Amino acid sequence: MRRIIAATLLVALLGVSTTGFAKAFGIADVLSAPFPDNLTASPDGTVLVWKVDASGVKNLYTNEGGSVHALTHYTADDGQDIDQPQILPGNTGVVYLWGGVEDQAGGENPNPLQKIPPPQRAIFVVPMAGGEPVQVVSGNGVYLSPKGDAVAFTTAQGQLGIVSLTKNDATFSAGKPEMIPIRGTVSNPVWSPDGSKIAFTSTRDNDHSFIAIYTPATHSYVYATPDFSLDDFAAWSPDSSRVAFVRMPGMKWGETVYDESTFESNDSSKTPWSIWVANANSGNAHRAWTARPGMGHAFYPSSSPAQLWWMPNNHVAFTYEGDGWAHIYAVSANGGAATRLTTGDFEVETVVPSRDRAHLLYATNEGAIDERHIWSVGLDGTPRDLTRGPSNQWAPTPMANGGFAYIDGWYANPPEVRIAGNPPKTLVAVHAPANYPASQMIRPQLITYKAPDGTTIHAQLLVPHHVTGRMPAIVFDHGGPPRQMLGGYHYMEPYTHLYEMNQWLANKGFVVISINYRLGIMYGYKFRNPPHGGWHGGSEYQDVLAGAKWLQKQSYVDPNRVGIYGLSYGGLLTALALARNSDVFKVGADFAGVHDWPSIFDHDYGHKVGTPEQRKIAHMSTAEGYLDQWKSPVFIEQGDDDRNVTFTQGVDLATKLRSRGVTVQTQVFPDEAHENLVWQHLVEQYTAAEAFLAKYLHP
Repeated sequence: MRRIIAATLLVALLGVSTTGFAKAFGIADVLSAPFPDNLTASPDGTVLVWKVDASGVKNLYTNEGGSVHALTHYTADDGQDIDQPQILPGNTGVVYLWGGVEDQAGGENPNPLQKIPPPQRAIFVVPMAGGEPVQVVSGNGVYLSPKGDAVAFTTAQGQLGIVSLTKNDATFSAGKPEMIPIRGTVSNPVWSPDGSKIAFTSTRDNDHSFIAIYTPATHSYVYATPDFSLDDFAAWSPDSSRVAFVRMPGMKWGETVYDESTFESNDSSKTPWSIWVANANSGNAHRAWTARPGMGHAFYPSSSPAQLWWMPNNHVAFTYEGDGWAHIYAVSANGGAATRLTTGDFEVETVVPSRDRAHLLYATNEGAIDERHIWSVGLDGTPRDLTRGPSNQWAPTPMANGGFAYIDGWYANPPEVRIAGNPPKTLVAVHAPANYPASQMIRPQLITYKAPDGTTIHAQLLVPHHVTGRMPAIVFDHGGPPRQMLGGYHYMEPYTHLYEMNQWLANKGFVVISINYRLGIMYGYKFRNPPHGGWHGGSEYQDVLAGAKWLQKQSYVDPNRVGIYGLSYGGLLTALALARNSDVFKVGADFAGVHDWPSIFDHDYGHKVGTPEQRKIAHMSTAEGYLDQWKSPVFIEQGDDDRNVTFTQGVDLATKLRSRGVTVQTQVFPDEAHENLVWQHLVEQYTAAEAFLAKYLHP
């Protein structure tokens, strides 16, 4: 049974308390699960490369030659990551980015272990046949030419450069980098299929951006019909003659985050977004399609690196939520009406074209709203499921001869790379260590409950099998908040770690509920954009409180021993819960949470923003609006090189709570990031947080 709504039915399924005692495991045991990511295929579709994080040690692996083996041989849990691996033509080598990536890619490279000299972010190439990596250039983004003879790169300052790449026998060498002199900051560069040009986004003054098309051979570039707009996400036609891109309305004078729908620009007074197609030589562009006013009028990107995909018969595919759900559409590049290719109460999350571009492979919750599986669809609009449950599948990666690879993960066995087939072929780069507690993991129950306004809220429930009597309970709130937790391992590593934390808490004797509250993804436009959500009123908090009250009604939960924890936006909701409802939440652990919207927005803009009324509503949407009624003890953790949430948020909250006599325990990691980069730091963080929760909830 996939969903359990009635509490009585849940108790019946769980049965009476067992007398056996599950074997205890430590947080380091469950966090030892290897995590594969960055799955990519070679240009000819015959070879795969992917990254594995094994207890903080990250390396690249491949199946080249028919057996899985390592390409890199890093040995340290040092907080430095690997990203954007790309295989050279002929499968001779792999280029990749090493250092702080994703949220830490801006500014100086993170140095959470205080190494001297500090590590520097750089691009490397490693021979497929074996050998040491060779540094190509310093940079924070890598884009390999289809010819394999050059690498485009971006810098932390938003500049674009190109460096030649040469292979001599078994070694590689790089030329002198050429920086492209262009105003603004560069993002999303993409080579033309023939390797003769690069299209990219050039952002100016944060209120407008252009699509620039650069030709390295002539050291010249053109703009794609520049406008007073925000242009982004260039996508090349297969013959390299045209560039499709997304055009969104520019920023109005004085416009701030207070004027936006929560977490996305959704100003209904602006013109809807549109798709344009430009001549790659002249830059002259025409509009091919425009979104309708209403739902979907603001561009909502998929989780894919690309947002537009060229298909046969001169069509461009894209995702659009005009019917309230993010679906795939296609339109002629010449212009006209768009055709919807997927339909139903589900969403398309990541999309990638098949090698012949005849179909799109996509990860979706179609047919199972709390799961993730891979489907395909062509211009005929007939979707076909390629993978099925009970586990989840993500990262579809097209291969030769119509095949594809993906990553599969469920609740007990760590995620692993697979090549589709009957049966699928599993590629194991790093085996789970002997201490990994697969047999002790609890299969989450997928449940729903009602919020006070009648909205159905989805959650995952972990109930210990070995505890008798009424148990303490923990509410977990994910971050983002545009996220969806699954009934098992997650495709984003930080959320895999938090899932492992939830499993450990259950093993320690806590009932754990993981809530997919409003503002989250995969449940439709209206769920993601609730009235008065976020800094407009914090209405999503009602889903969290309702989840806690649902727990309190269960016969196996002690209603007086309920705690809460979360990271980032989950930290915000944790602090808000403790401040507004210390009567329900007896203790909490706040990891890098936001505690006052106005102060963080002022910091981001560099000056005070928002009207007095906007600021008041935003203030009352976070914990600092209710500090005088906060009674419950709290554990506050953060790294002071956090580039998502300013460290001052934690400083301010801890100082104010201590002055009010609230019990505060802190854990600070100097030079660490928003999500701890060093695996050992994560072990220390989770260990300290559990001890604090247990001190007050007594599992």
